[in-house]
Amino acid sequence: MYGPPPASSWAAPPEFYFDENAVTRSVLKFLIDLGYRCHTPAELFGTRDSALGVRDEVWLTRVREHDWVVLSRDAKIMERPAELAAYRAANVHMFYLPGEATRAQLLELISANLRDIITYASAKKPNVWQIKRTGVSLFSPKRAPRKRS
Repeated sequence: MYGPPPASSWAAPPEFYFDENAVTRSVLKFLIDLGYRCHTPAELFGTRDSALGVRDEVWLTRVREHDWVVLSRDAKIMERPAELAAYRAANVHMFYLPGEATRAQLLELISANLRDIITYASAKKPNVWQIKRTGVSLFSPKRAPRKRS
């Protein structure tokens, strides 16, 4: 099979949640056209206006209730203590896309790596991955430089 796998390729395809800043409508449409169920902040909170600016701690808690796979570009979630604690409590699969990627690059990354995204998202134990041109790998947050004494 060539190209990105349609949702019908999987016994139980995951449902995706797109973080507020995560992806473009093009990526959303791409996955929906392949048969995947995709959810947005506007859907989760009722309206786009209600969803604007919702703190990560809030949407992470709500996403957990649905067991959705998160697509995001906000890697700072893994660096800010309150957001990291919310992620750990949510215990969801999360995939980071490059923050500087263009719409075309995002589509290319999702298309080329969708099979691995679904495979990793099917694991029992949730984790955080990053999606790059070289593939999908475990995410390692940047560490703050050590202060010299």
